[in-house]
Amino acid sequence: MKDRFKRFFNKILKKEKESREMLNSNQYKGSNEKTTVNKRSLVVLVFLIALFLFLVVYLVIFQLFYSDDLVNHNHNKRNWIDENVIARGTIYDRNGNVVVHTEKDEEDNNYRVYDYGESMAPVTGYNSVIYGKSGIENTYNNDLLNISTNEISKLKSMVIESGIGNDVTLSIDANLQELSYRYLDGIVGSIVIMNAETGEVLSLVSNPSFDPNSIDMDWEELIQDEKGPLLNRATQGVYRPGSIMKVITATGLLDNNVNLNYNDTGKEVIQNYTVTNFGDAVFGQLDLRSAIVNSVNTYFANKTVELGKKSLEETTDKFMFNEDYKFDLVHNRAEIPYDELNEIDTAMTGFGYGKTTVTPLHMAMVASTIANGGKMMQPRLVLNVKDKDGKILKTSKEEVLSEVTTADTANKIKDAMIGVVNEGSGQAAYNPYLTIAGKTGTADTENDSTDAWFIGFAVDRQTTLAIAVVVENDGRTGGEAAAPIAGPLLRDAYDIIE
Repeated sequence: MKDRFKRFFNKILKKEKESREMLNSNQYKGSNEKTTVNKRSLVVLVFLIALFLFLVVYLVIFQLFYSDDLVNHNHNKRNWIDENVIARGTIYDRNGNVVVHTEKDEEDNNYRVYDYGESMAPVTGYNSVIYGKSGIENTYNNDLLNISTNEISKLKSMVIESGIGNDVTLSIDANLQELSYRYLDGIVGSIVIMNAETGEVLSLVSNPSFDPNSIDMDWEELIQDEKGPLLNRATQGVYRPGSIMKVITATGLLDNNVNLNYNDTGKEVIQNYTVTNFGDAVFGQLDLRSAIVNSVNTYFANKTVELGKKSLEETTDKFMFNEDYKFDLVHNRAEIPYDELNEIDTAMTGFGYGKTTVTPLHMAMVASTIANGGKMMQPRLVLNVKDKDGKILKTSKEEVLSEVTTADTANKIKDAMIGVVNEGSGQAAYNPYLTIAGKTGTADTENDSTDAWFIGFAVDRQTTLAIAVVVENDGRTGGEAAAPIAGPLLRDAYDIIE
């Protein structure tokens, strides 16, 4: 009886122990599951917080740095909603001639009329619902629609809706613009004419061009045209300058007191590379003036090496190479990659070959600098913006962009440039009724042709007009292709502006 009770009691203890062990095991398992769930929840929470913070930071950065770009983007459809209720302002030339205006179609929708069509297209650009905007239509879009990025003005416009945009007045002379465009008839190239003393751009043409009145209908044909009619060659065309670069190098030689005498044998050997003159000409004893008049490559190669890359770079910096500057149209800057230049590259840069690239606008600014006593003026294309009541909202002012050189240096180069037109390669620009200073340039192209250049200015008139002409892939020299355009055009230009 005693043994039976003992066995019964041990059996109960055993079951109790098993139950306790099972309970402990379940509790441990539940604890592990709970811990795992907590960890997963924490990871999700951290991810959501990080995502939220990322969105906050992105929106703040976007609002601070990128919102204006989006608002002003020429494909922003919000702008077209504005144009359904706001008539874009009128664009005028400097004399009050209407260049672009707004009319309504049969469905009472606003549309733009370009009164000067192809001749003015590089300046005005186009305004297309499908393809966006370019030119002044793009850069002055907010002004033409009277849209303000100022928050207070935005609230005001919600209460008071004018329905009429602001007007823009250009520095362009529409008659001179048409004349310049006619001078490029059948020619691929560009012409820029500036008031050298004020920086006002009076004519800026590019050929071939396009008719902004029919941009939607002509688009496919335009973008497939290998001559690139949509490219504004005046501001975005990049070319090697050829010998027009010698004007800039000469400035560096004078300002750095380099010995200007040289005996030309027809060859200059630098780093085992032989530099020769056009037509293998030999000139003998030269000074700077005769070297410019005769456009002597060997002279400028030798003297550029003597000047040195650092001093050449300092000179071109003053002429705004490798620098950006304000302008009312999209533009490329003139560039010289000095970090890539060895001695022969530097020598070739001095006479306009090598790796240098420029635009017609920039070279018109260079010519203006010499004409203006060494001061480069800020180029201006828009004179002012006015509201519907004629109140001036914005205006541009004469501003010196760069103090390039002294009046003495500029006058010495001007005298040499007069010699180019009277005695040298620029004689095709000569006009008996107008004293013209100029420099021709010829640059080889990748397709075994040449780009022909002429830059210069009129000397003896009350208004000093500077000009840059480039004839693209012509195969002739600057004296043969560009100078015959520049001289007569400058003479005709004074008949228009004076």
